[in-house]
Order: sequence, then structure tokens, then C-alpha cells
Amino acid sequence: MRTAHFDTGRTWRGGQQQVLHLARGLASRGHEAVVFAPDGPLAARARAAGLAVRRWRPLGEWDLGALAAAAAALRRLRPDVVHAHSAHAHALAVPAARVAGVPAVVVSRRVDFAVGAHAGSRLKYALPVDRYLCISRGVRDVMRAGGVPEARLALVPSGVEIPDAAALAREAAGAPDLRALIGAPPGAEVVGTVAALAPHKDHATLLEAAARVVAARPGARFAWLGEGECRAALERRRAALGLEGAVHLLGFRPDARALMSQFSVFALSSRLEGLCTSLLDAGARGVPIVATAVGGVPDIVRDGVSGRLVPPADPAALAAAILEALADPAGAAARAAAQREAVAAFSVEALVENTLRVYHEVLEERGRSGR
Repeated sequence: MRTAHFDTGRTWRGGQQQVLHLARGLASRGHEAVVFAPDGPLAARARAAGLAVRRWRPLGEWDLGALAAAAAALRRLRPDVVHAHSAHAHALAVPAARVAGVPAVVVSRRVDFAVGAHAGSRLKYALPVDRYLCISRGVRDVMRAGGVPEARLALVPSGVEIPDAAALAREAAGAPDLRALIGAPPGAEVVGTVAALAPHKDHATLLEAAARVVAARPGARFAWLGEGECRAALERRRAALGLEGAVHLLGFRPDARALMSQFSVFALSSRLEGLCTSLLDAGARGVPIVATAVGGVPDIVRDGVSGRLVPPADPAALAAAILEALADPAGAAARAAAQREAVAAFSVEALVENTLRVYHEVLEERGRSGR
């Protein structure tokens, strides 16, 4: 089967990791996977993995030149499936695929933002897509509420690499000491998060919760891994709360997974969340989890069984759950062990197999078998 994957992200975030996981997995199973992406981390990593990469640089969601270029490339490539992996790719790759006569067109939907909130969104979701691959039940619910027919929705959760004991040991051996990195003493309690500093991640609530946690446990520290547009505002609020010595913004870290293994607790404060692969990575490493019960998070974490879930935008509840985990490390560890078992359902292998199943279903509907 020949597949073409379109993504417009110019940075490295969870969506780009999923494109790479899928394309590599397809290639390892004997399928052809061609990645269309702008110059950036995804293109570089895909090339390093031995994948075919075509440079594609849309200037916006409705860049007609990029649409025409994609259609011309697809006519030459003649793929069985076009898979759009981002919002802008959805708007451009879908009509390009239809113009080029591609048999099957699918779109990954990774966020739980409302569908059809504005004219551009309504136009995009009127495009002829065979399947939307929803990464969680929460995302699927949003799509249903937006009027997308049930027959065009498929549940395909994101996948992560689940390390075995040997892989974890190698990861730890090559990692810097997190506590030394933030100037905390050995053994200090560190509450960490790995998330872009974006509005929907709601680090502002986590900052207010941090103030409560530090007031109760003055030795506790917070380590935030991720970069984004909200940094300046968060730094100002951190200063106003007097938390410069307790909350450390470490920016984007390529070694984020190795560092998260050293967290005492992983905390997620999102108001909206498609699924959150950082939670899966934390769970795979046995890190206790406290998270907001939004979007696809309840697909991953069962409250009181494999972690703690709290309402969004509630600093008091978030702080209380973090303090509970810090005060009862044995209970937190037991929940983390249950979470590690649950993460097995979200492997890269499952992602690839579930996606292939959808590809084959659509091709059969179209009277094609795929090569």
C-alpha cells in the first residue's frame, strides 16, 4: 500500500511524533509512506528514519498554491491513501487528494475543540473525507456534536513507545539529574509537567496550584518542560506569586521522557485535551499522575485506580490531589503501577494496526484493495 502523509507543523510536538510513529510503522510492515512537510523537525527525523520526504510549505490554511502543488505531487505519486495529520493539512490535502483521484482520504483529529465554530471550520468539515481518525472518545464526542456522521468516525488512539526495563535503564543512564538542573537538593519532591505553554494547557491554573502546594510543602519544586506563547505571561504571574525559586520553566527538552522519569508526580492542568501522549509517556515510566478530567484524559487515567482526576480550572482541587500523592507515595506508586499496565493498549504497534484497519476498510468501500 502506498500512503501519503501531510503535516504542516514547523515545530516538534505530539502530533508530529504521531506522524513519525505511524510512517515508520507502516514502512516496517512493507508499506510505502511518503511524508509531505515543511522544513523542520518532522522532515529531518523522517529523513533520518529512511522515509521519503517531500518539501511542502503552505503559507496558511487556504493556500491555493500549496493545494495545487500537493495535487500535482499526488498525481505523480498515485497513492492509495492520503492521510492529513493537522488542521491546515486537512484544509489543503483533502481537496488536493480528490482532485488527484486518490481512492481513500482520511484525517486525524487530535484536539477536542468544537467543530464548525466559524465559517472556515464549517467549510473544512464539508470536504469529502472518508474517515476521521479520532484519538479519543472525547474527540469523537465533539465530532458527533459537530454533525459529522457516525459512519465517518473511527476511534484510533495515539501511540507511544513503551520501554522495557533495559530501555528505561539506558534512558536513565544518559539523562541529566533533574534536581541538579533546577537547583533542588537530592530527594526533593518535584512535580513536573510536559506540555506546550499554550492557552488550552492552562498552566495558569497549575501555577496557582503550585502556590498552594509550596505553602503546604515548602521543599516541593515544579519543573515545566515545554515552550510556547504563554511563557511571558506565566513568568509575570510566577513573579507575582513569589515562586521564581519553586517553579522552573525549562523550555523544550529533547530529553523530556528521560527527565519525566525523575518526577515525583506528573501534573496536567489542561482545559482541552485530545488525548495527551505525555500522560502515556509518564504512565509507561511508572510516574504517578494527577490530571484534569477533560477530553481524552479519562481514556487514559481511571480516577483512584491508575491516577487522580480533578475538574479543570480548579487550582484547589489540583493542589489537593498533588498533595495527596506527595503525602502518600506508596498509594501513588500503586496507582502508577496500574497505569503502567493500562498504557499497553496505547502502543505504537496498536496505533499502526488500528490505522491500517481503517485504511483497508475505506479502500474496500471504494472497491480497491491497496497495494
